[in-house]
Amino acid sequence: MHVPDGFVSPQITLPALAVSAPLWAWAARRHFGRSAADSLPVVGALTAVAFVVQSIMIPLPGGTSTHLLGVTLLALLHGPLVAFVCESLVLVVQALFFGAGGFTVLGVNALAMGLLGPLAGWLVYLAARRLSGRAAAFLAAWVAVQVSSLAVALVLGLQHRLSADYFPTPLPVTLAAMMIPSLAVTGPAEGLYTLFALSVLRRAKIREAL
Repeated sequence: MHVPDGFVSPQITLPALAVSAPLWAWAARRHFGRSAADSLPVVGALTAVAFVVQSIMIPLPGGTSTHLLGVTLLALLHGPLVAFVCESLVLVVQALFFGAGGFTVLGVNALAMGLLGPLAGWLVYLAARRLSGRAAAFLAAWVAVQVSSLAVALVLGLQHRLSADYFPTPLPVTLAAMMIPSLAVTGPAEGLYTLFALSVLRRAKIREAL
């Protein structure tokens, strides 16, 4: 799902960074100050798990790859801005040490996978949790993956329209290559992971209370 360096021109990467930078500053100031000290161990642990699940990549046609997000859980528990910051940190480490994604496309990847997807999942969860908490969490995670995948596909499609030298694959091919695995495989897997992680966290809280 990562957009690699060199696939997107500065016409897209620079505006994405311009949007991301103030959001990073605002989110860090709002959610990672002294008042958040008690929640930082859990946030850090979930970020580390997100890093691991995102490192397992399945290549797709068109120069992208699919993988679990893992940060939708953070959005459900701590809000989409926390998920945005944590996913951005994951992307920096992946680009620096593993060659996944890149620094010129950091804003694009962070907005797609760290903000738009988790934000959509969070909104779905708020709307549906009264019906069934578990079903709402599964649906939220599934929707988050679809929104992130669609955002990446649309960015690549826009780049094709702007300059096929950067990305030669047309949007219909990119959409099919990304959305079919996302709808059928990655989305359900993200939902199951989110349910499992929530179950583990709830059991841990019960044991602490005992």
